[in-house]
Amino acid sequence: MSSTDRQHPPGWLTRFRHGVVAGVGLLLIAVGSCSLATFAAWLMPGADTTPAISALKAAALTVLAGAHGGVVLAGAQVTLAPLLVTGLLGWLVAVHARRQDSWSGFAGLALGYTLASAVLAGWSRLGSTYAPVSRSTIAALLFTLVVGGGARSAEHLWSRLPTRWQQVSRAAALVAAGYLLAGALLSAGMLLVHFSEAVALQRQLAPGAAGLPVALLAISATPNATLAGVSYLTGPGFDLGAHTSVSAFEVSSGRLPVFPLLAGLPLERSAALAGSLAILAMALLAGWAVLRTVPQAQAAQPGTAWRHRLIDCAAVAGLVGALLAALTGLAAGDLGRGALRGVGAAWWAVGLSVASLVLLAAAFWCGVQALRDRFAEQGGPGLYLLRSAPDTEPAEDAEQARTQQPGAAAQPAARSRNAS
Repeated sequence: MSSTDRQHPPGWLTRFRHGVVAGVGLLLIAVGSCSLATFAAWLMPGADTTPAISALKAAALTVLAGAHGGVVLAGAQVTLAPLLVTGLLGWLVAVHARRQDSWSGFAGLALGYTLASAVLAGWSRLGSTYAPVSRSTIAALLFTLVVGGGARSAEHLWSRLPTRWQQVSRAAALVAAGYLLAGALLSAGMLLVHFSEAVALQRQLAPGAAGLPVALLAISATPNATLAGVSYLTGPGFDLGAHTSVSAFEVSSGRLPVFPLLAGLPLERSAALAGSLAILAMALLAGWAVLRTVPQAQAAQPGTAWRHRLIDCAAVAGLVGALLAALTGLAAGDLGRGALRGVGAAWWAVGLSVASLVLLAAAFWCGVQALRDRFAEQGGPGLYLLRSAPDTEPAEDAEQARTQQPGAAAQPAARSRNAS
């Protein structure tokens, strides 16, 4: 930076223009990243004779769907978003929003991204598949404001939080990450168990290299499967259309679309006991993690320390429930009309179930710790007497020495008198 730039920094209008350019470039980067996969699918042997511009339009539609703008496929509204693309967009928006050195630059970023999304939605029509312009524009604006504004304000808000609430937030993030990891392991494990069925479905749709688009679509939906596993491990379960619902307590299976990722569904009724045990084990592990992460508050009165700790555990449970409810809501949507409506889990049911399970498990571990402390206090005096018993002999020796000391001192005095 030159000395002239240091003396005359850019004004708000210049920063606003730079933000607009950054917003447009952000969307182009996202479309370019998704076009690598769509062009790879277009180049595979066995593809039809569609022009190359169709692969680029498919990438644009994928990006617009990832921002939860939705697409219209053969006249049916599809609102289910591939969360892997949503995560990519969120990371790009957060990075570019933090790079803006003022809020005017961030406003330009939001405007540039929104206008570019509107233009992209109007251009990316592919036969009967298109992205609604108005819906895509509103979704792009809200996505940028929420994700970008949160990224810009996170560091400032975090430094202003009291230490107690920082510890509560860390504990909530740890528990939420544990549930997400467990959901990912459950989804991957079920898919590995039914791997042969998944391969058969993949070959049924498109054998060989021609099935690359289906595989890419399944990969982009893996976070959705992870959150379906979380809803299974918390009790409410999830729905796959109007006729299929899966939970640890009840399974109702209907007609499903032919898709390889659906081969890992736990449709066996005999798995209800295992699912219930998994829910209980995850809740106990989450409660133990909360109790280990949230330190015990130093209260003025001895009897109020556990009450403060229970309040912190309740706050952690509420934050975990809110976070997983928000992610579950992002992972749900529709794949069309009729039997394909309502794919995913109810966000409010997952949030309420997670908060209740974590709070009850934390209260259970608090009770266990309180009982241990109570037994330790009751056994303390006996242990103290056992420890102090060997010290009685030196005390008795010292007492005998003090009682014998006057007689020992009188003997030299008598000797001195006899000598005189």
